[in-house]
Amino acid sequence: MSTENSYQFKASTSKVLQIITHSLYQNSEVYLRELISNASDALNKVRIKQLQSENILDPAAPLEIRLIADKERNTLTVSDTGIGMTKSELQENLGTIAQSGTEQFLQALDEGGDATELIGMFGVGFYSAFLVASKVEVITRGVSPQSKAWKWSSDGEDSFTIEPAEKESRGTDIILHLKEEDEKYLNNWELRTLVRRYSNYIQFPIKAKKTDPKEDEDEWETLNDQVALWRKNPKEVTEEEYEGFFRSLSMGGTPLATIHLRVETPIEFYAIIYIPRFKTQNFMAQQDEWGLNIYNRKVLINESNKEMLPEWARFVVGVVDGENLKLNVSREVLQENSTKRAIQKHLAKKILDKLEEMADEFGKEITVESEEEDGEPETRTNEDYMDFWREFGPFLKEGIAQDSQYKDRLTELLRFDSTAEEGKLGGRSLTDYVINMKPDQDKIYYLTGLELDMLKKSPHLEYYKKEGVEVLLLGEPIDSFLMMHLNEYQEKPFFLIDEEETEEEEEKSEETEDEEDDSPKEKTGPLAPLLTRAVTVLGTKVSDVKTSERLVGAVASLVTPKGGMNSNLQRAMRIMQAQQGGAGLGNMGMMGKVLTLNPNHELVQRLNSLVENTPEDERIDMMILQIHDQARILEGDVPDFAEMLSRMENIMKFAVDE
Repeated sequence: MSTENSYQFKASTSKVLQIITHSLYQNSEVYLRELISNASDALNKVRIKQLQSENILDPAAPLEIRLIADKERNTLTVSDTGIGMTKSELQENLGTIAQSGTEQFLQALDEGGDATELIGMFGVGFYSAFLVASKVEVITRGVSPQSKAWKWSSDGEDSFTIEPAEKESRGTDIILHLKEEDEKYLNNWELRTLVRRYSNYIQFPIKAKKTDPKEDEDEWETLNDQVALWRKNPKEVTEEEYEGFFRSLSMGGTPLATIHLRVETPIEFYAIIYIPRFKTQNFMAQQDEWGLNIYNRKVLINESNKEMLPEWARFVVGVVDGENLKLNVSREVLQENSTKRAIQKHLAKKILDKLEEMADEFGKEITVESEEEDGEPETRTNEDYMDFWREFGPFLKEGIAQDSQYKDRLTELLRFDSTAEEGKLGGRSLTDYVINMKPDQDKIYYLTGLELDMLKKSPHLEYYKKEGVEVLLLGEPIDSFLMMHLNEYQEKPFFLIDEEETEEEEEKSEETEDEEDDSPKEKTGPLAPLLTRAVTVLGTKVSDVKTSERLVGAVASLVTPKGGMNSNLQRAMRIMQAQQGGAGLGNMGMMGKVLTLNPNHELVQRLNSLVENTPEDERIDMMILQIHDQARILEGDVPDFAEMLSRMENIMKFAVDE
């Protein structure tokens, strides 16, 4: 039932408010963002009205928003000089959720559909006021000179009232009677913090009374900056402004690169994104704390938004501001649609464009200002891309392994250490490698491991160094995942050099070892006694023992047999096991490997002679086990050191006795 001034809600407003309070918003402070956003919309409308007609109320009134804290009455008023409302508009706009829109609102939530039409002037956003207020009053007067003032009032339960009011100026005052636990919002510092966080770039001034105004100064101060840097013409923005804004995003120092976008077709959005020089201090410890700040028409929607970036680009920081972003009912989450996907794609393209530009400029001479106040400009080599690569290279590798959409472009950005002189500083590209391949070379050779320094000492490299063939060195844990997704480059297949020899190479070994039987345990040739004994001693620790002409100075190495699980897959599995709390990298085992011996090494030949002449000599088995453990260490594996040290002591005793 309704009286002349009182209106009964036709649907369960309490249910709507419960959803708003407990489901839509992550915290109550967003109420101020919503009310300021509504006020900004009202000011935009009156500005358009001014352009269309001079016959409006208070044509000279400044377009602004004021926050008025009254600690005696325990009220906070959000006041604007916008378009205002008539009585019928009050009923329609403030009754949207409470009347005809309730079922639509709830149904949209249940079905996960687009409920954004319920957000706008005094929709769900207005009802967020009840997050902090026990009672809300709205005093408003429309833009027409003949308009009258009206007052809307409700405690958010089951009814609201509309009655005549006194208001000389146009616009709307929203008076919040704050709950006891929300009296902090009467504090000017708290209001300033919220305005600068959520509404700093609203184009109209947001003002509050100064706490200690001087007599000769205006008692009102502006809380927001108003000018959104990303909406300015890039030609009008100085380096100092870019760097200052970068620091405001909680990043120290200066960025490596800045990308400023103003896109108008087919979608309209603005963005400033940065490629930092360094990861933040807690970047790896808190990997979820990344993403962009998302604005909709200069109103902050959420921070650390991950939806606008591919995950491999999570080193990027900055802001994106759209004109018509589709939001969910709480205006805090972007809805999946073509606009969002188009922005995602555009940002990824621009990030890749910038990285490619940086890579092309690497090594070129550039002129920079002197660090001394009156110094002459200095010339230096551009090292920006390698600075980026050393800090964020693993993210691009991760992108190749996880994001096929950008795989080809990311592959071109890879940089490697290698055995070539030019690859010793880690800046070798795949294009560089292919250009410098030997005329008869048909593969791209590489070696993976867990530490670069250990890789550089690997016995697997000896043959390739002797032949003058470049080998790429990949010494990070993620490289094992990377190479599982890189099969070839420019029609050149990748070959992991710790895999068993090719048929051509085996022919050389067979000249030393003679033709072997199909059974790996039956050996022939000059080194057959040692090979047979090693197979017996090592048992399941290896899949076989052979000789290899690829070894030059080293005694032995471990290789993956044809058709076996290669080192990349083994390491990847153990890294995942370690991440899940398993034994992980500390207990790799290198199961299923082939132990290859250097047939030209003096130790191998003398040990073979010992097996032939005095097979009962107890030193033989100790030496075989020791050779195997040393090969494991060179592969980055971890043997039983206590057992190995005890064995070494015994071997040294035999040496002393002789």
